[in-house]
Amino acid sequence: LRLGTGVVGLTDEDGRVAGVQLGTGEVLPADVVVVAIGANPATEWLADSGLELDNGVVCDSRCRAAEGIYAVGDVARWQHEGLGRLIRMENRTNATEQAMAVAGAILGEDKPYAPVPYFWTDQYDAKLMVHGFLPADAEVDVVEGDLTARRFVVRYRQDGRVTGVLGWNMPKQTRLRRQEVVDGLQEVPTH
Repeated sequence: LRLGTGVVGLTDEDGRVAGVQLGTGEVLPADVVVVAIGANPATEWLADSGLELDNGVVCDSRCRAAEGIYAVGDVARWQHEGLGRLIRMENRTNATEQAMAVAGAILGEDKPYAPVPYFWTDQYDAKLMVHGFLPADAEVDVVEGDLTARRFVVRYRQDGRVTGVLGWNMPKQTRLRRQEVVDGLQEVPTH
């Protein structure tokens, strides 16, 4: 990970990618480059609907966009009470859990949708697991393991609250630290 710097280009040798050039001038060797630019929610068809659209359909903490109108999945941008701000999540788990929460709301439940998101991926010899949110401006500290050994758990804090944990080749220890995220998201946000 190279935080705080951007990619300015790719280098090549004999017509094949050879490296990734960073804004700092550093070139990282690479045999393959995968570019993920992101996703834009498809809300154009709702432009004249009267709903608030801003990086998705803006909803309250119950995923309600207007009286009797709800949004779920990639297109929903809702108020996460644990974070005290609007968020939008792009993953299958969120779409499923959010749909269940909206079904409950339609049936009369009055419960905010405030998930602790997670994902995991295996990348060659690395098992990466994340619970919660990893803000770019968070305080970050290694709470287990060792970076040089490529086995560690990192905790993310914002405004004194734990918002996320990231584990690298330590899935059990990362899962055990999930409760810190749950507790942190239940605290009242300070902003």
